[in-house]
Amino acid sequence: GDVAPKVLFRFVKAHPEYQKKFSKFANVPQAEMMTNGNFLAQAYTILAGLNVVIQSLSSQELMAGQLNALGGAHQPRGVTPAMFEEFGVILEQVLEEELGNTFSNEARQAWKNGITALVVGVSKTLKNPEDLVDPQTKLSPHQIRDVQRSWENMRAGRNSMVTSIFVNLFKETPRIQKYFAKFANVPVESLKSNGDFNKQVALVADRLDAIISAMGDKLQLLGNINYMRYTHMERGIPRGPWEDFGRLLIEFLAAKGVSSDDLDSWKGTLSVFLNGIAPKN
Repeated sequence: GDVAPKVLFRFVKAHPEYQKKFSKFANVPQAEMMTNGNFLAQAYTILAGLNVVIQSLSSQELMAGQLNALGGAHQPRGVTPAMFEEFGVILEQVLEEELGNTFSNEARQAWKNGITALVVGVSKTLKNPEDLVDPQTKLSPHQIRDVQRSWENMRAGRNSMVTSIFVNLFKETPRIQKYFAKFANVPVESLKSNGDFNKQVALVADRLDAIISAMGDKLQLLGNINYMRYTHMERGIPRGPWEDFGRLLIEFLAAKGVSSDDLDSWKGTLSVFLNGIAPKN
């Protein structure tokens, strides 16, 4: 009978920061918890929910329904899969203490399976589908949307953006200019009026545009990245200049007022591009 409150009490005691997730007893002192009505109600609600999950184990449909409901109820509170795992560990310990020898291996295994299924299932619903990363491109729909939307505002001025990035890049690290044979020895201050430099700028700006436009099309995106990788590998361009280009691009976007949320998506996206084009050795 005391299992439910004991489990929840030990859970909150081990992780005091989780108490804040339970609005009804977020500020109840630990010493008063075991006699607090809201705390006890929550404890028995959790145990009842776990019971339902364990009884649904035999039916995938029932199980999926239960897990979706659980995940949906917990997502707005910022609950993570790790919290469910930690709760499961404490639950097993308390059951063992309370039930002693009557807690058979089968019973233990049933609870373990239930908790594992719970963690796996709830993890899927705890993550917003928008934030689920594609296993091949390593990008989420959320990142793609942010990057494409903010790029739309930059697109028309992409050549001047790439010009300013290159000029800053060559000023910072002059040796990077040497990778571009056609204007390797042109003084940085004269680059903007150099035909070969401007051709290169247009090429890079259009390639960037093509990659960003294709972000939602997996095959096209991977094709673009592979093409970049092989054409630049031949020229022996190491990872460093790419990292510097990406950093300057982020600085440029920030200076243009791109929001911090969108910048986070850009950073994630650029690191995916970078790992595809110039993988870490």
